[in-house]
Amino acid sequence: MPIDVRVKLEKDDPLFSYLEAVEGVNFSKYVKSIRSNNTKSHDKGMMLKTLLFGYMENHRSLREMEHLCRADLRYLYLSNEERPSFMAFQRLTEELTGTIEEIFHDLSSQIADLMGCDINVQYIDGTKIEANAQKNTFVYKKRIINAQARLFPRITETVWQLNQEHGYSYPLKDRYDSLDMWYIAQYLMEVMVREGIEPVYGKGHRKSRFQAYYDLFTGYAVKLGEYEYWLGIIGKRNSCSKTDHDATMMATKWDYYNQSGVTRPCYNCQIAVSNGVIVNSAVYQSPADNVTWQPFLDQYNEYHGYYPQYPVADAGYGNYDNYLYNVRHGMNLVQKYSMYGKQGDSKFRKRTYHTWNWRRDEQGYKICPEGRRFDRWIRNRYETSPQGNPVIKQIYGEKDHCAGCPVKAECNKGKEKRIYRDIVQEQFYAEADRQLSTEAGIRMRKQRCAQVEGAFGVIKQNMRFTRFTRRGMKNVRMDFLLVCLGYNLIKYHQSRLAVNHTKTRS
Repeated sequence: MPIDVRVKLEKDDPLFSYLEAVEGVNFSKYVKSIRSNNTKSHDKGMMLKTLLFGYMENHRSLREMEHLCRADLRYLYLSNEERPSFMAFQRLTEELTGTIEEIFHDLSSQIADLMGCDINVQYIDGTKIEANAQKNTFVYKKRIINAQARLFPRITETVWQLNQEHGYSYPLKDRYDSLDMWYIAQYLMEVMVREGIEPVYGKGHRKSRFQAYYDLFTGYAVKLGEYEYWLGIIGKRNSCSKTDHDATMMATKWDYYNQSGVTRPCYNCQIAVSNGVIVNSAVYQSPADNVTWQPFLDQYNEYHGYYPQYPVADAGYGNYDNYLYNVRHGMNLVQKYSMYGKQGDSKFRKRTYHTWNWRRDEQGYKICPEGRRFDRWIRNRYETSPQGNPVIKQIYGEKDHCAGCPVKAECNKGKEKRIYRDIVQEQFYAEADRQLSTEAGIRMRKQRCAQVEGAFGVIKQNMRFTRFTRRGMKNVRMDFLLVCLGYNLIKYHQSRLAVNHTKTRS
């Protein structure tokens, strides 16, 4: 039977909004063309178009997609009645891991243009979504390093005993690797073969000294090889999961989605929302949000050729490196810093001896509650920030070394109080305070909570996306970006319905 969607479907069906949102998009350019000698191959551009509509309607199961392409009128229309199987969709998703970022940015930009979004203002935040891994399959770098530190002295003692008993000259080191142990074990096996020593195991058998040393060094080699393997997988991270090596153990918040309060293997998912549309999205392995700021905005610049003027974010992103990064790339300082919320906290303001609550004089020197002026320069401390930027901290004290102060014991446990000042960071904080206290800044602060937190609420609650079903960074990134595209398509559908409803009423 011929399919006439205009007759069969209601005017407010999501399919019409979807077709408007993707109008003019050439899906075939994101995937490889089908093989000309295989008549059973499906048009991959058609399959991608169908897959995105499935994510728009929150159908993420490929088995479910196969069923819809056989039973649902809209999916039959989108798939040209070819009825692809779930394995065909599986092969498509494997190919999308290399082009999903381009698809996301192209289609999200088109949706943002259709909805008239001001993409110069972006509200940025992140959340941790659980990986497809068991929570008790953790591997921590610190534990491995500590185990290595305990094993190295035992190895040194064994090597020394071997040298003393048999006159060998194997070097004694502070650290060993598995290859060193295998070399010694291989030589011991050659000695056993040359002297006709037969290895024995089990109850009632006595091992020779060569076999005893051979077993010891083989055990050392296996254990060190295991440590080296996991340290290579963890890399610069602090942990990983045995089930999904790319997942990192993270302390998720105690909220509706997590009632355990324990660390779990997760991915750090970042989004940037503009007028309700997710215009940038990425997945990271680091649990800290501040280290994702620069690569996240670099990704946006890579695909769009410019940086947003107002990247609004919470205090998890406002630090020295990120403020300096904003200044270098012409972005305003509209993300909060760690102490921003404390300024209006009445409970914190009662902490009299906290230097953040002390007033300043005209020259910018701190004055303690007892009226003592901390203007005695002691020295400069030169440091390097986590991102490699130079930092100069000036250390100041009181001219009388706080002598005779009646509250010295309460203020600094009886020691001389010292003030650490970073002039550049203070200027960053002052500029952030100025921009966030303007009328536009106050409006952006309010909108950040509504927009980006609202987007995560829809993704987690309405779309029921609280745990990844795929493993590995490439697959996880593809899955999350498809979910974000589905969210954007839903937002466009709601916007279209609202506009049509307004026209009908008028």
